[in-house]
Amino acid sequence: MGAGGFDINDGVARHAAKFGIHSFVLGSYLCGMRSALFLGWLMIWAVACGEPTPAPAEAVPAKPVAAEVDEAAVAAKAKILAYPPLSDDNCEAFLTEWHEEHQGSRMEVETKYGTMTLELFDDVPLHAANFRYKVERGYYRPSEFVRVVPEFVVQGGNSEDPQAQEMRWLIGKHTLPSEFDDRYRHVRGAVAMGRTYNGNPDKRSASYDFYIVVGRKVTAVELQQIEREKGFTYTEAQKQRYYAAGGTPHLDNEHTVFGRLVDGWEVLDQLSQVPTDDSDWPLQRLEMRVSAVN
Repeated sequence: MGAGGFDINDGVARHAAKFGIHSFVLGSYLCGMRSALFLGWLMIWAVACGEPTPAPAEAVPAKPVAAEVDEAAVAAKAKILAYPPLSDDNCEAFLTEWHEEHQGSRMEVETKYGTMTLELFDDVPLHAANFRYKVERGYYRPSEFVRVVPEFVVQGGNSEDPQAQEMRWLIGKHTLPSEFDDRYRHVRGAVAMGRTYNGNPDKRSASYDFYIVVGRKVTAVELQQIEREKGFTYTEAQKQRYYAAGGTPHLDNEHTVFGRLVDGWEVLDQLSQVPTDDSDWPLQRLEMRVSAVN
């Protein structure tokens, strides 16, 4: 992707050295305990900038955080028991039915800096239903942003908080089929799901870990290069959006975009500038609480 292409080994070495992990098995279970989940970042070269940027693989933290009691989440956990544990075998049928029976596209993400409002795309049905299901089951109350990269993304949802781990176990491990839609690109404010790369030829998405695009302004030359490499054409409106607002076009048709930020842009900007360590991990816990508005 771009002149640099992928560099998996650099991402593996960086996180193996930091956390003592022996290898990066990207096709492993995306949403379970630490040893199966957090196996490294995939390195991706940003188009035309020449600097490696880890793609939004499933962002799994390897640092302990303090447990927090949330009565609403405890109640939601009890409700989950009424639903079947999700897997790759049953999630499509379950989420299709859930999508038909549960409407509502607006979500609020509360943070220490304020609230962001997201709009889910109902015509990306499995991903929209998956996120709505997790929200209504209380999974993201609380969760945290575990990766922050200026001019790229803020990413979260796969906390190692004990409550989150238990909720993932109750909801079930599963991935989602890709739902690429040429109408929805990685412009600034796009909401998309992380995924693994190696051993994932169908580009199936993670089911808990999402990110919001911060991005940077993109040139016409960069977009032309991406069009040649990926074999698609941006609309004029999409090009203008990339020129004016920016984004991460090298992720188009690599990760499924299923929503967008509609309010709280200043919150996104503040989140994208928090201090991090050399693994893009925020130095202070960035808690989020996601709830359905309608």
